[in-house]
Amino acid sequence: MDKIDIILKNIEPIIMNCRKKTQIPSWELEDYMQEGMIIALEMYHQMLLNSPEAPFNFYVYFKVKYSCFLIDQYRKAMAIKRKFDLMDYCELSEVFNLFDHKQNVAENVMYQLLCQEIHLLLTPEEITLFDALRRGEKIDRNQKYRIKKKIMDYIKRCG
Repeated sequence: MDKIDIILKNIEPIIMNCRKKTQIPSWELEDYMQEGMIIALEMYHQMLLNSPEAPFNFYVYFKVKYSCFLIDQYRKAMAIKRKFDLMDYCELSEVFNLFDHKQNVAENVMYQLLCQEIHLLLTPEEITLFDALRRGEKIDRNQKYRIKKKIMDYIKRCG
C-alpha cells in the first residue's frame, strides 16, 4: 500500500468521530468522507513540499484542521438557514417586484389578493404612496414607516 492510501484509511475513524460532534444538517456520510479526504490530500501535498523540521503528527493536525473546517461549514449552513426563518425587514418595493415567473401561480395570486386587501385598508393618500413604493419610487421615510406599520399590524391581526 502507498503511504497516501494508509493515511486515507487511517483518517476514516477521525472523520467519523468529528461527524458525531459536528452534524451539518444537509450533509450525508459521503460528504464528510469526501471533504476529509480533500483536506488530507492537501495536507499531504503541503507536507511533501514543505517537510517540517520538528516532529509532526499528521493525524493530530488533520483532526484539528478538519474539525475547524466542519465548524465553519456548520456555521455557514445555519446562517443560510436562519435567513429564511427570520422575518426582519422587507422593503415594500422589493416584495412587489417578486411577481415574476420564478414563482408559481398560487404565490402570485396571493400577492395580488394581499395587494387588494391593502388597498381597502389604506386611505386614498396612502394608496398613492403605496403605489409609488410598488413602482420603486422614493417617498418620505416617515410616511413609508407608517404605511409599513399599518400593513404589518393588519397582517398580524389576520394571521
